[in-house]
Amino acid sequence: MDNKILIGDFVKLTGSTLKTVLYYHKIGLLNEPKRSMSGYRLYGAEELERMRMIKHLKNLGLDLKQIKEILGHTENNRNLREVLKSLQKELQREKHNIDEQLSKIEILLSQENDELEEPAFASESFNSIVETLQPEQVEAYKESPILFKQQRNILGVMDDFKWGEDYKENLRKIAEYFKENPEDHKKALELGKRLAKLKEMAEDDPEIEKLAKEGAEFIKNKPFLKEMLYGKEGLDDKNENLLNEMTNKFLSPAQIKHKKLIQKYLNYKQ
Repeated sequence: MDNKILIGDFVKLTGSTLKTVLYYHKIGLLNEPKRSMSGYRLYGAEELERMRMIKHLKNLGLDLKQIKEILGHTENNRNLREVLKSLQKELQREKHNIDEQLSKIEILLSQENDELEEPAFASESFNSIVETLQPEQVEAYKESPILFKQQRNILGVMDDFKWGEDYKENLRKIAEYFKENPEDHKKALELGKRLAKLKEMAEDDPEIEKLAKEGAEFIKNKPFLKEMLYGKEGLDDKNENLLNEMTNKFLSPAQIKHKKLIQKYLNYKQ
């Protein structure tokens, strides 16, 4: 009995708590030790070694269920190796995700303060367009920062909610079309730059309707674009109004009016 200790000393020696040790016994993580003649638990080197393993495995991020599984096969070193390899892969994935999140935060923090007040977070749809276009087309796009920023923000709002028909695949196909037809992309970009100027126009400016008609005609004269954009199902009035309310920090009244007009000329169905 000289090399055996009672539960109180075991708790102190292992830096644990009585509640923890009793719980480990209850779930079978720590085997019940032999008892003294008077019924007291007696702990020795075997129990200390098991507690040592439990503490080390917990420090590696393993939960009690995983630890119990490992220690249930202590004679099988391969089991521990496989679990540790699995944990390594999981931690590497978490590290990658954390690095990615930090990168996104750094990009947001590098923006001007006023931009941070807008939901200028990554848009899957917008990124898909940028990744599909030719590098020189993207650079031309960026030469109109107001248009670039505006479309990024609006698509960000659209991506964050389910407004109805899935438009993301259509946007990708349209980007593919412009990639293969750079002249049409150039014309669309020029039109887009003019549309960006709507932000400063009065809502009753006749230029709004003129631009809506030009945009609709441009689309209808391109068979592929007409197929993708003409006569489509628009949002119902309630969702359209909600979307307008959420994007009015990016779109002026003149731009919202233009959007309604071009939907009308493209025969959008409510």
